[in-house]
Order: sequence, then structure tokens, then C-alpha cells
Amino acid sequence: NLGSVIQNAPTVAEGLVLAGADWEVEKKSMYFTNAEGVQVNMDAFQKAMVRKDNGVILGTVGPKTEILQNKDAFNFFDPIIESGEATLETAGVLDEGRKIWVMAKAKLDPFVIATGDEVLSYVLLSNSHDGTMAVRVGFTPIRVVCANTLAIAHGAKDSQLIRVRHSRKVKENLSNIRDVMKIAEASFQATAEQYKLLATRN
Repeated sequence: NLGSVIQNAPTVAEGLVLAGADWEVEKKSMYFTNAEGVQVNMDAFQKAMVRKDNGVILGTVGPKTEILQNKDAFNFFDPIIESGEATLETAGVLDEGRKIWVMAKAKLDPFVIATGDEVLSYVLLSNSHDGTMAVRVGFTPIRVVCANTLAIAHGAKDSQLIRVRHSRKVKENLSNIRDVMKIAEASFQATAEQYKLLATRN
């Protein structure tokens, strides 16, 4: 469950390949056979999420769930990388593709909490293809490199992550999220300043 360091990827598209996330998923119909031996379509209730490249069933989702393809998750970082606000850092595919994440390192000065104790700011986008969680995007001081650090980033009080549902507007919502992230950045900085104050107390 280790991710990949993609610091040397000059483009988001190359980062997608380096992370092993250059594949797509699709929703497929599910069926069951009733007591009369008739095959019943389950489309009104659930659909299977399947990897197109190898046919692995990643989970089940509601019929209205909108897919956020890996390339769209990575493309979220395009304007951030191109503007020089951040550089690609790590990315990973967990549990055969049930969860993925992409992380960039924000070009913000680190917060020095105490001598030798610096807090860096990362931009994280994580997504699930198994229907277990919403898309999460925002700032975190946790450098995600594996399943454990992803869970820590999700649960950390210092992470300023916004949840985006897999609705039909998921890509539109993500394209508008950068304005919201500026608010999250301010909150992240306030948290770091509070830590710095605490570090000066005996």
C-alpha cells in the first residue's frame, strides 16, 4: 500500500502514469435470479464499479453516483502546477484501485513551530471508486505516502479538507474549489501559528 514519489514528473499527465493510475472505471449493471428463476436487473438500486483495464470489481455504488476518473483527479492540479503555486509530490493507488490520491507541495514558506520543527503545506486530493467515501480536497500538513498516512491526513484536525460528493456536478464543483481552498489555506496558517504559540510555552 505504498504510493509513488512523483516529484520528477514535469506534467500532471506523466504523474498519472508514474503513479500507476492511468486507467479508467465504469459502472456496470448487476443482476440476481429470483425464486422463479427470472433474472432481475438491479440498475435502479446499485451498479458495480469496474476497472476497464483488468475487469476488477472495485465496489458497488448508487445509480446516480458520478464517476471521477483518475485523469480528472490529476487534472485538478494542472492550473496549480502551471501557475507555479505547487509542485507534484506523491500519488498512489490503494487496494487494486479502490482508493487513489494525488498530492502537491504548496510553495508556501514553512511554519517554524520551534527550532528544527517545520510544518509544510500540501494540497491533497483523494478519491474512492468503491463507494466508501466522497472526494476530499484541500490543505494538510501530512505528507501522504501510503494507506496509513492517507488515513492520518483524513483524520487530522490540522487538515483543511473539503468533501465533494460524487454527484453529477462533481467535476464542476472541483473546478470551482480553488477559491474555497484559499479560505482553507488561511485556516491552515492560523492553526500553524497557534502551534508556534504553544511551542513557546513551558
